[in-house]
Amino acid sequence: MSAGLLVAVLLASALLEGSGWAGGVGDGNLRLSVTVNGRADSDVRPPEVRVGTWVVKRYRLLNVSEADLHRVRVLDPGAPAGSVRCPAVLPAAEEAECTARFRAVAGRHVHPVRAEGDVPALRTRLTATARAGYAGVAGALGLTEEVVVATPGTGGGGASATVTYTVTNRGNLPLYTVRVEDPGLALAPGAPDCGGQGGTVAVLAPDTSAFCRTTVRLRPGTYRSTGRASGSDRATTLGTGGERVTAPVLTAGASAVFVVREAPVAPARRTPAPGAPAAGSSAGAAGASAGAGAVPAPGAPGALARTDTGTGTGTDAAGRPAAPAAPGAGAAPGAVPPGAVPPGAVPPSSVSPGAVPPAPPPGLRRAGVDDEGFLGRVRRRGREAAEFGVATTLLLLLIPAAVAAALLGSRRK
Repeated sequence: MSAGLLVAVLLASALLEGSGWAGGVGDGNLRLSVTVNGRADSDVRPPEVRVGTWVVKRYRLLNVSEADLHRVRVLDPGAPAGSVRCPAVLPAAEEAECTARFRAVAGRHVHPVRAEGDVPALRTRLTATARAGYAGVAGALGLTEEVVVATPGTGGGGASATVTYTVTNRGNLPLYTVRVEDPGLALAPGAPDCGGQGGTVAVLAPDTSAFCRTTVRLRPGTYRSTGRASGSDRATTLGTGGERVTAPVLTAGASAVFVVREAPVAPARRTPAPGAPAAGSSAGAAGASAGAGAVPAPGAPGALARTDTGTGTGTDAAGRPAAPAAPGAGAAPGAVPPGAVPPGAVPPSSVSPGAVPPAPPPGLRRAGVDDEGFLGRVRRRGREAAEFGVATTLLLLLIPAAVAAALLGSRRK
């Protein structure tokens, strides 16, 4: 073997080692096509996929070069990071498939896709590009509600409650025939007023809201409103295998708990009988008599439960001897009970207002006070000293004069 031939063989071995046949490697030797949910022309007609359902992308790679491709990968901005799976090696003159599976999000997502593979022996990288994507669509229905209870009027009964239902289209497709109901309040079909259309909103555009209201008369109690809304965007979408999927019925719910209170009852008017005293005057008279020494009724706070024994004393509720009743207890205001005025004394009721009754004789004043005690005697003696102060002064002046007159009379004899 000549030296030139040997060099050629060694060079070819070095180029082919670990990388396969490297002939015919260059631009255009790697080709890429993408299908999205079965549609191959997603670059110009992106398939409509319902938001929240699965998107399946299939990336078909064809290696038409004469070298194996290593570290095969697909870069797709329209797929979540890490969602694309590819084989590690794509042999020469063969094809392989990379796949991605993820949930659809709202909006149009069409982006350029790039596939790559390395030829380590030649220190080169083959690439291919394509455009692909999908359109995430859906009408998203939302519902809230608010309850306002009117103030109950007088006369008993319940009150009216006004419920406002707010339906909102949070999606990117119009909603049609949105119906509002409330099983919790047992409303009749079409009871909520949705702008003069019964209980239905004909068309609800994306990012808009509509209001439905109803007023019900309820008895006192606690209630729970359970609003329900339903509608459809009427959009047919594609499934993961390219099958057609009809639009579902979209629903939303809301609830609110509220209380209807008892209405106050108006006080009844009383018409006094002819000649009867007014209510205010009779109440005042009753209060005056109660404050003029009336005895508490049995069972009232401070009242003494008495049981007559025939001896003028009694027992309380516990069976203990009760103190004798005070003189005049139970008598009418201003009346003097028998035996309360000593003989010869003037009853208080016989003295006109402003007049001073005459002082009773000393003997009568001392009657019945032998048991008044030491302090009682001191107070009584003080009063007597004030009453007889003038008389004592006259006696002190007249006694010496009488003595002198007696002495002068005896000398003349």
